[in-house]
Amino acid sequence: MNTMYAFRWPEGNKSIVSLGSHGLNEWLYKTQVQNRIFAPTVLDYLNKKKSLKSTSYFSLIQYALELIDFYKTRYELDARFIQDKELANKDALINFIEHSSCDLIQRNMLLAIGRKLISIEFDFKKPINDSSTEKRMQDINHPAITTHIKELLRSGVKEKTVNSKYKMSYSLFLNWLNKTYVQFQNTSCNELPLSILTEEHLLEFKQYLLRLEKKGVYIKQTVSNCFYDIRFLLANLYKMGWLAKDITLDVTGIPYERYYYHELPTDDELRRFFHTIQVYSDHPILELAAFGLMLCLGLRIHEVANIRYKDVNIENRTLSVFGKNEKSAILPLPDPLLKYFQQLIANKGQDIHVFGDNNQSTIRSLRALYKLYSFVAGWNYPGGPHLLRHTFISRISEHSDCPPQLLMYLARHDRPENTAQYVHRNHKQLQIAINKIK
Repeated sequence: MNTMYAFRWPEGNKSIVSLGSHGLNEWLYKTQVQNRIFAPTVLDYLNKKKSLKSTSYFSLIQYALELIDFYKTRYELDARFIQDKELANKDALINFIEHSSCDLIQRNMLLAIGRKLISIEFDFKKPINDSSTEKRMQDINHPAITTHIKELLRSGVKEKTVNSKYKMSYSLFLNWLNKTYVQFQNTSCNELPLSILTEEHLLEFKQYLLRLEKKGVYIKQTVSNCFYDIRFLLANLYKMGWLAKDITLDVTGIPYERYYYHELPTDDELRRFFHTIQVYSDHPILELAAFGLMLCLGLRIHEVANIRYKDVNIENRTLSVFGKNEKSAILPLPDPLLKYFQQLIANKGQDIHVFGDNNQSTIRSLRALYKLYSFVAGWNYPGGPHLLRHTFISRISEHSDCPPQLLMYLARHDRPENTAQYVHRNHKQLQIAINKIK
């Protein structure tokens, strides 16, 4: 396992100057803002926000670029001509706000622009993504959907499935309708007149889901399942008499293949990724260990977040991992990870989580850091940090001394078909294999 990757892992190298998050924010401003954004108000605002943590600053810059792209399309102008005058168009700015989702930091930027250029305050609705899962599910009390859910339960669908899957899809759809269309904005989600929905509403929701997938909010499988849930809901509401017309007949689903070939990062790209952490992270050893676990042992992101110091056995060079369904496995610690944990574990309580006590917060942080570091490293691969697990399983499957049983154990899969989804071979590798057969 120490020879899977042909690059030198970052160590405590004194010759490498760590620039930290401050240096990273300077790099982001220089490469992503200058010569791409020209409106003085936006430039000044972004310049003053360099003290934000890097993941937040990166997200803010991306949102600012999204704003500029919106005006470029609206006015058919080059970015150089999107100045304060263009941004001061109240109707255009409101239109952008209504068709984009923003977090608190991004919202504050829009408020600052509105105050300075238009002298108005915007009434922002709370973004869908800010609502907790439990709160959104509790909010579903729409009579038509309640009737549909009773039908699902009568047909044998488990209540757990309804709560964890279907209600999430219904809530997303209702909140999207309420937020997107003027005709629905003065009505609570539980009172929306679904009888007036048309095929156009359904098609627009489909495009909304695809945009979320493109932005990395959800994976393709999630948006595909969600859209299927909504199509099934509306088709069933028609059968039960809640809708006058079946608006799903000519609307296709969002297809996805269960096996999806992934282009995987090369050794040089992986080196750049981990070098980026070493140079720009304020906590390099901690983050090198976190992403190293994903790449060297194939840990899922929630498994990384759940690691406690007591799970690390430095003497035996092993790590205890609790995966899906609380199944445990003892995995060997490769040399680079052993060195990182030797530095991290000193004077730490055994029951303390290595990467943070709040698992959900740790997961969000790791996703944001992966998105940032992979961008800085020049990667252009879709998806999130789960790509590192794909890379691990694919790389180790190339070793002749790794039989399928060992591969399944290291991947922590119960079935070989699950492991097969993670094994990817590029065209060059396939050609070499074909030549061996000839």
